[in-house]
Amino acid sequence: MNETRRLATFLRSYRLWVILAPLMMTLEVALDLLQPWLIARIIDDGIANSDIDVVRQTGLIMIGVATLAMIVGVSCSIFAVRASQGFGADLRGSLFRKVQDLSFGNLDRLETGGLITRLTNDVTQLTETVAMLLRIMVRVPLLLVGSMILAAFTSPRLALLFLVLMPTIAVVIGLVMRVAFPIFKVVQKKLDRLNTVMQENLAGVRVVRVFARTGYERDRFETANTDLKETTLSVIKYIVIVMPVLMFVINVGIVAALWFGGRMIDTGSLQVGQLVAFSNYLLQSLMSIMFLSMLAMRFARAEASATRVNEVLDSVPTVTNPPVAIEEFRPRGRVEFDNVTFAYDADSEPVLREISFTAEPGQTIAILGATGSGKSSLVSLIPGFYDPTEGRVLIDGVDVRAIDEAA
Repeated sequence: MNETRRLATFLRSYRLWVILAPLMMTLEVALDLLQPWLIARIIDDGIANSDIDVVRQTGLIMIGVATLAMIVGVSCSIFAVRASQGFGADLRGSLFRKVQDLSFGNLDRLETGGLITRLTNDVTQLTETVAMLLRIMVRVPLLLVGSMILAAFTSPRLALLFLVLMPTIAVVIGLVMRVAFPIFKVVQKKLDRLNTVMQENLAGVRVVRVFARTGYERDRFETANTDLKETTLSVIKYIVIVMPVLMFVINVGIVAALWFGGRMIDTGSLQVGQLVAFSNYLLQSLMSIMFLSMLAMRFARAEASATRVNEVLDSVPTVTNPPVAIEEFRPRGRVEFDNVTFAYDADSEPVLREISFTAEPGQTIAILGATGSGKSSLVSLIPGFYDPTEGRVLIDGVDVRAIDEAA
């Protein structure tokens, strides 16, 4: 979770909500853990002894505890939503500002569709994860540990069931996570590809129709769409295994508790209320692990999204101002290409080779060539969108790389 942890700085402005939400959830868990104990008191001290006063008093206490738990639970949700939505808005804003500062070379590498996915889907994934972190991620460990402790306190002998059930569940979750996590990264890349195809098609819809390429574009979109579907299904088939297996383990645990607990009641070493309380604690602990598996899946997706978001935030513009740049520049219009060679990256073939020409102010020069011959690339070098691989581009005798971008 290193990539996700790096984004925690965006929560600093909401530290008050980040502190209050877990505190409220801790109080809610403590109140929820009281309920099985109160039920046991009603059964063993009230019903077993035909003491209606104990039943009535304990019932009123349970209602009060449940009401208070509801209030603090709602408060926790409000605080968590405030923090998570603020986190998402700040992260999205930071990403957008970073994109505005990137060079055309960075944008070519990241692709428009990929950037859209990062600014929308990936940020949404992280925002939802933060909300879950402040609520369920706090609730689940506390409820798990608290239930196990109180279950052991209620019946130490029955608590030995945890030694069998817990490792079984942990192995299932671990195996699924090991397989599913790498596939989540692939799913996000496939979504990038789909968004890129769609964005290119919408941006160039007139060209597509003029050259009668509608059929080709439909096939292209269908290929990307099917690829995303198949990859998503490949990860879902592992996820769907988790819930049935966990429910099976939970049911086996409950049956085992009732079986052994019933025999202990026959021997007089356990009371009925204690068995009911233990069963509730066992169910709470096992359900907590089930929720923990859901959180593990969520965090796997969040880590994949965080990696992609950090890739943008860590990007360094390929075109930067020199240490001493010309801040004020009033061009007269003389453009000169001096033996310019240009490639979009170090591993690709140059799209321009040893280009030299001069365009005087007021002079008209036509640049002709087939599609993909480098006409747009040549023009993009004049305002400094890209740096030449070799040679110089001069405006009024000044290398464009020496001119401040804001000039």
